[in-house]
Amino acid sequence: MNFLQLKYFVAVCEFGTVSAAADYLHIAQPSLSLAIKELEKEFGALLFHRKHKGMSITPEGETLLNMAREILEKTEAAEKVMRELGKNKKLLKIGIPPMIASLILPALYEKFVPNNPDLTLDITEGGREELVKMVEDDSLDLAFVSHGKTLDVDLEFMHIDTLKIVCAASPENPIAKKTQISPLDLSKLPAVMYKDGFFQSSEIRNWFSGAHTEPNILMKTNQLSTMIKIISTNTAIGFLFEKLIEKEKGLVAVPLSPPITAEISLVWKKKNFSVSGIKRLKEFLKSTDLF
Repeated sequence: MNFLQLKYFVAVCEFGTVSAAADYLHIAQPSLSLAIKELEKEFGALLFHRKHKGMSITPEGETLLNMAREILEKTEAAEKVMRELGKNKKLLKIGIPPMIASLILPALYEKFVPNNPDLTLDITEGGREELVKMVEDDSLDLAFVSHGKTLDVDLEFMHIDTLKIVCAASPENPIAKKTQISPLDLSKLPAVMYKDGFFQSSEIRNWFSGAHTEPNILMKTNQLSTMIKIISTNTAIGFLFEKLIEKEKGLVAVPLSPPITAEISLVWKKKNFSVSGIKRLKEFLKSTDLF
């Protein structure tokens, strides 16, 4: 048994057929079939029931699948760590939502990067759902995410801070003079919001729903700059972190009633705990006041 055979076996289990697995692995079907047969011969156990229109895994195959996945995961983690140790320049792939990026990235590039010249940051912006999935499938090493009181993901995480979400308006908008504002106050005003999949979008919808109304959505975007431009020209209101509005002279923050807060956390796969770039970033976040 070797690493490649296990990788082939897991692929067949996940894709359901030898042909689909072979296409994914970019190898010939006969080579893949031979690898599976060699495993069965070595173990003296049938791993699949072959049928005319497909195949199904046997109990013996299920046992091997569980162990094979664990072996492959640990092997990939070891390879990642050793590749990192063997290079002078290390790549750290980070996912981050646009609003959090505007608050955190300046500190990372001003204070973290200069003190870690062997690290290169590869930044991807997106909503929480997309970024969590990318961490889970190893497209990202780690990601910053917004979430509620609990973070329901099968990942390691570190809490960073709690931020208040407020209504953002142009100073010319009448609501800019209010001390707080409710869903009913805003239900008829045009609003610009993030696209579905962003934490803020779901929270704002729930906020309106709690008052048995809904937002009057003018447009959806995943670009913070677009949102700020539309709000500052008094075309629509929006919903942003209060800390972000403090940095924008053309916007006014109006507190929401009832209030909405967002927990900000860093998430990563447990198997990546030993990657030095992740360790150093976590230590930097613990010792730095980002907001």
